Amino acid sequence: MNADERIPGALLYTGGIVLAFLRPPVDRIACITVPGGKVTSGINPFFLALEFGLVMVGSVLLALKHDFKNSHAKNGRISVASGLGVAFIGGYSGLRAVLLFGVMLATFGLVLYKVGGMRDADG
Repeated sequence: MNADERIPGALLYTGGIVLAFLRPPVDRIACITVPGGKVTSGINPFFLALEFGLVMVGSVLLALKHDFKNSHAKNGRISVASGLGVAFIGGYSGLRAVLLFGVMLATFGLVLYKVGGMRDADG
């Protein structure tokens, strides 16, 4: 692994978040609800998967070059970075389930990172 993996990782990670701001994965459907008059919207699975993929692959490439003390710390860092990216995508798009998934992934990653640090301190 060379230092050049960080640049594509950062580009992919920020590219996924920027793509979510430029083209959110929510599409308007050509129908309106009669009682409320709201425009119905749906999720575009292609753009949602593309944005998730860019963020997750970017976070993995960013973490591969760093020298972690153990695998728990590395996996925790990847989970935190991926979870924050997914939470940004879900929060900006207005998809509450995606936002909560990102927050849970980041929380799980933080716990895993801390367990890795405690495990390393024990010996």
